[in-house]
Amino acid sequence: MASSLNCGEYLRLKKAVEISIVDGQEKILDLGSMDGRLKTFLPEDCDYTGVDLYPKDKTILAHNLEKGLPPQLMNSKFDVIFMNEFIEHVENFKSLLLQCKEILSDKGRIIISTPSSNSFIIKEDPTHIHCFRRTNMENLAEICGLKLTKTVGTYVRLPVLNIYIPTHQTVYSDVILYRLE
Repeated sequence: MASSLNCGEYLRLKKAVEISIVDGQEKILDLGSMDGRLKTFLPEDCDYTGVDLYPKDKTILAHNLEKGLPPQLMNSKFDVIFMNEFIEHVENFKSLLLQCKEILSDKGRIIISTPSSNSFIIKEDPTHIHCFRRTNMENLAEICGLKLTKTVGTYVRLPVLNIYIPTHQTVYSDVILYRLE
């Protein structure tokens, strides 16, 4: 699976797992999981659940997350919830994040990666309906009773290259990773 990823996707998913501090046996929820490509970067002994509107893998739950989390997950607890380049597509992102907090284990964390530049979002993908910057994410976390504990790097997409630039080295950004706890 990792071989089908472009360089930027590979780096983002690898970094998302790294900042999530997943070392095995955690319960993982991957929202907007597509084909479950995140599994490639997780330890084999993790308990993985993926959810997507149009899953590209039969092991992923088909569910419209705009309506909230699947009911069958609401009695579960997850150690890490991933939203990799997904939250910007969801109209009811606040409600979804509040539901995620409900099913987060005591020491759980939510990892979000999202495009953060208006010009890239508008030109790149018309399905992006929200733009999040660090202050937006801090405010959203506070409203949901969470804390933004880490902001990691900026991945800039250039026409030919996908490169990683540490956040403090750039003003213009494309995708930023956040960890909420």
